[in-house]
Amino acid sequence: MTRQGRRRAAARDAEGEIIFNIVKNYAFLAVICNNYFVLIDFFDKINKKMNTKRFVNFRYIFYPFLAFLFGIVVARNLYQGSIEVIVVTALLLLAFGGFLIFRKRYKILALLFAFFFIGNGFYYIGEATYYNKDYSGEVLVVGRVSDSFEESDYIYEVLLKDASINGENCRNIKVTFTKEGQSLQVGEIVSFESEVEAVKPFSLGSFNSSAYRSGTGYTAKANLSEVVISSGYTNLDEKIRLAIKEKLYQNMNEENAAVAYAVLFGDQSGISFEIKDSYRNSGIIHILTVSGLNITFLIAIMFGFLKLLKVNKYVNFALTSMIIVLYSALCGFTPSVVRAAVMGIIMMVAMLSNRRYDSLNSMGIAGFLILLISPLSAFDVGFLMSIACVCGIVLLYPMFCNLFKKFMPNIIAQYIAISLSAQLAILPFLALFSSNLNLLSFIINLFIVPIFSIVFPWLFFSSIICLILPFMSFLLVPVGWGFTLTKYIALIFATTSLQIKLTPFAFSVIVFFFLFIYLISQFIMCKPINKFLLSTMSIFCITCCFGFTSLNKGMKGGVTYLNYNNEEAIILKNSDGQTMLIGDNYLVERYFNNENILGIDIYLSLGSITTYNASDLAKYTPQMFLCTQGEECQDNIIICQTNTQILAGNFEIVFFEANSKLVGANISYDGYNIFVASSDNLDYNDKELFSLVGSFMPDIVFLGEDYYLAQNSNYFSVSSNKNDITTLNFYDYGNFNIEFINGKFITRGLD
Repeated sequence: MTRQGRRRAAARDAEGEIIFNIVKNYAFLAVICNNYFVLIDFFDKINKKMNTKRFVNFRYIFYPFLAFLFGIVVARNLYQGSIEVIVVTALLLLAFGGFLIFRKRYKILALLFAFFFIGNGFYYIGEATYYNKDYSGEVLVVGRVSDSFEESDYIYEVLLKDASINGENCRNIKVTFTKEGQSLQVGEIVSFESEVEAVKPFSLGSFNSSAYRSGTGYTAKANLSEVVISSGYTNLDEKIRLAIKEKLYQNMNEENAAVAYAVLFGDQSGISFEIKDSYRNSGIIHILTVSGLNITFLIAIMFGFLKLLKVNKYVNFALTSMIIVLYSALCGFTPSVVRAAVMGIIMMVAMLSNRRYDSLNSMGIAGFLILLISPLSAFDVGFLMSIACVCGIVLLYPMFCNLFKKFMPNIIAQYIAISLSAQLAILPFLALFSSNLNLLSFIINLFIVPIFSIVFPWLFFSSIICLILPFMSFLLVPVGWGFTLTKYIALIFATTSLQIKLTPFAFSVIVFFFLFIYLISQFIMCKPINKFLLSTMSIFCITCCFGFTSLNKGMKGGVTYLNYNNEEAIILKNSDGQTMLIGDNYLVERYFNNENILGIDIYLSLGSITTYNASDLAKYTPQMFLCTQGEECQDNIIICQTNTQILAGNFEIVFFEANSKLVGANISYDGYNIFVASSDNLDYNDKELFSLVGSFMPDIVFLGEDYYLAQNSNYFSVSSNKNDITTLNFYDYGNFNIEFINGKFITRGLD
């Protein structure tokens, strides 16, 4: 190289150093990346100074992160007296504490225990910061219609941002607008009067991930004819998403466009249930969520392309990092996306500085960042699946890969090993959704991942081109072909009989399941016989936990009331264990999972039963449907006469009609009468209603959704002596059980 050429090269490197220093000094993520490698070098020196032979391949960032995460996850139940959580936590603390004391690793012991208890504190910080004020009665709601917007034939489901209640700024509000008289557009300002229900972070013991992730603080219902609509504005990120969405729907069929939009931004609202179900049952639902796979492809294409163009390596890093951050912003900075983005940037820094990249420690950095900003993300299933997936690949992939290489080509062995490792690690979280485990999922991913590795980069960059040059939108057409091919592959594998129905794992089972994965990995460095004994012990613990937690925990006889977004569901259970469901909402399936209830015996409808809602309720496997009107489209749908006693199992039912209106249904069992009013026809106050149904002598009267028509009651009333109605307020009691014990009502509130 000539002297002039060397000067130019030196100038380019100097320019790159300046750009890199700017990024390092002003970009928060780059500072973290820089400090990350300093920490790694520091801890490596500590390891070299230790004379004791290592038993555990320790990570000085990842393990404290796990202790911190575990501290947040168990805090809620630990200090509320959950026996299962107390026992499991105590066993783990004693086991790890005893091991570290035996190995004389006192500093590590203090570090892990400190982060565990700091995590406990961060749980309460996160819960306090998510508090939503309760409002009673009708309030004035004002908000801007965001692009989190779903439209059907009869309703709009909208997330209102920049919202206020009675002039007080609040979190986002999810509103169901009944279509009537007006249309609704993204960016418009709406104002209306309605009752609002505060969203709590936990319902029936489960975390409301979607509400927390989207910042939803309240839910409400309104009729669009009563809403004042004025012009508003859209944010830049909304404009970009809406513009891309429009181009997708213009150049693909509706089905493929919805899938493409989900792949880009993680919004699955436009995908039909059939398509989503086929993706789930075939084991490729992960491509509909934005996570590590998307970020990895994006970095590989962007970083590799700029490298081919011989762009300065520091400029390459800065541009790729900028694209990753902007893409994360368009995806709403969801925890799983942020985790993947931070790890991707750390990986690029490692490549840039010729350092060793440690995926577990980099995940620890990303995890700490997320949990410090939003502690309750520790309960977000998407975030936990993202972590579990990485851990599964790191812990299990080497073992599976070495095994499969013995009898198949390397490339196939690697694909199957990665897929199998990830599938096993996310198994407990798939079970939370009562999904099916497809035993051929690792085979389908051999086809899908290569297709996706072409389709996603093409989709991403053609979407950007379409934004800049709209006439180039025809580039999106081949993407539709790719998703059509993916759909047909998914449909073929989704129909296989090689599927296992998953039911939610108990907390203790999940903990020992991951402990087992850890014990069989290369991170435990001991004799094979010792590793075998440890893993066998963990399997024994899993078996015991399955046995103890699979027992039916439901009440022996009584009533369960569940309300979600003003949609009611009432579950009746008699002393013989027979169950009846009236109504339906989001919480029913969650409650059944928590109580290990596999299905119901009877579904009673105060409306009509049609082919549509019968298929929708089939997930509860009812043996019979009872109603007064509908379609006899199935043998188990029974159309009943009003004012006539009907026997269904050990339940006696009377559909009560007065003044040519269905007033409700009276259900008798175990010596008690439960009257459930029909909200569609209820126009009586509580005293008039009681006089109408007095001949049934009801013990409990549920007033239905239109509770405001009753003068002195909210949602339900309980009669303590069959003469006077004692009012209980829904806002005080929330979801609840009423158990029948020796003629008394024992009321227990549910989360």
